[in-house]
Amino acid sequence: MTMLLNYYYSIKNQQTVGMVTLFDVILLPECSVYEGHFPDRPVAPGVCNIQMIKECVERITGKQLLLEYMAQCKFVNLITPQQQQEWQVRIEIVENQVDKPVKVIAVISRDETEYIVFKGEFVIFDPLLKRVKEDV
Repeated sequence: MTMLLNYYYSIKNQQTVGMVTLFDVILLPECSVYEGHFPDRPVAPGVCNIQMIKECVERITGKQLLLEYMAQCKFVNLITPQQQQEWQVRIEIVENQVDKPVKVIAVISRDETEYIVFKGEFVIFDPLLKRVKEDV
């Protein structure tokens, strides 16, 4: 399910070569998330960038996914949409087999500089599967 597309970011271009897909994205600085993060110096929230990566993986796989495991997530540099709106999201599908998690390496970059490096696994979201937390 797309949550942030056309609210937090838009996709300008998408290109796939082998197992790598490049998304040219535009962060939308008018998004209300920046009002609280941070009012005087807007910074792209890490959780929103991880959601953007997930949504890009969903576009590639054509499946609704959940983040199951995050092996690495390095926030190397601050992403500031007021100063620069255009970014590249590089998604490499390392493994995508039936009944197994989709393993991904993703990098958000700009002009050869990496801003976020992500390694993780996504599973197919099943809306019929409900987990009930029992109070003890």
